[in-house]
Amino acid sequence: MPILPSRRTLVRTARVALGRPVTGDGALVLGYHDVQTSPDGYHVTPRQLADHIALVRSAGMRLVPLADVVDALEAGTEINGLAAVTFDDALVGVAELAAPVLQRLDVPATVFAVARRFGEESDWWPASAPRTLSESELRDLARLPGIAIGSHATTHRSLPTLDDHELEEELRGGRKILEAVVGSGSVDLLAYPFGYHDGRVRRAAKSAGYRAAFTFLNGRVTQGQDLFRLPRLTMGAHHTRLRLAYHLGRSATSWPDSQLDAVR
Repeated sequence: MPILPSRRTLVRTARVALGRPVTGDGALVLGYHDVQTSPDGYHVTPRQLADHIALVRSAGMRLVPLADVVDALEAGTEINGLAAVTFDDALVGVAELAAPVLQRLDVPATVFAVARRFGEESDWWPASAPRTLSESELRDLARLPGIAIGSHATTHRSLPTLDDHELEEELRGGRKILEAVVGSGSVDLLAYPFGYHDGRVRRAAKSAGYRAAFTFLNGRVTQGQDLFRLPRLTMGAHHTRLRLAYHLGRSATSWPDSQLDAVR
């Protein structure tokens, strides 16, 4: 039997939907993929992206670089009311359609790129695979104000299925490749391909020099969570104003499984 939202959540949802702020409860990381001219599954339109950003801001949340959220977690400082935007796979629509929206609205974002899959069809998608950015396109994107590059491993394979040598190449090898391509700063944030991880993968990610890693389990980021299994809110065309308002109004404890020990 589904668990019904609490009265408090419903009241907060209504406030957010009406464009009113609510008290922050942890940080929220929005996990996007591509931006296209027509909405499709996990892909949103430029208008939807802009509408999501506007609603997050009207709810009283402050959009900051993802690294700022991790900095606060490491320092044990306040993260309530923070929000960050991320894109997985570094697909071409992020540069062509998302970046202009982000620049116009002054929104920072982290793009998690697959290190050895530049300028190729993203065949990990089930159908009509969009192209990934080429090396030069990713480099140009990284030069834009507020855009940071993170790692989505080397080939987008499921990390828990790999042996230790392969896992090292996916994590440490991918990080080195991306740092060389971008040419500035450290690529020290990771998004697990497919969101799959386990204890061995998390230990390998830490050993490879990452500061934190993100999954696809929906939830709020709060102090005390494992830095290598941080939740996000998986964004897509299904996020209407009311649906996003509901998630913005939810408490951190309403996502009880955001710290699962293994996701495969």
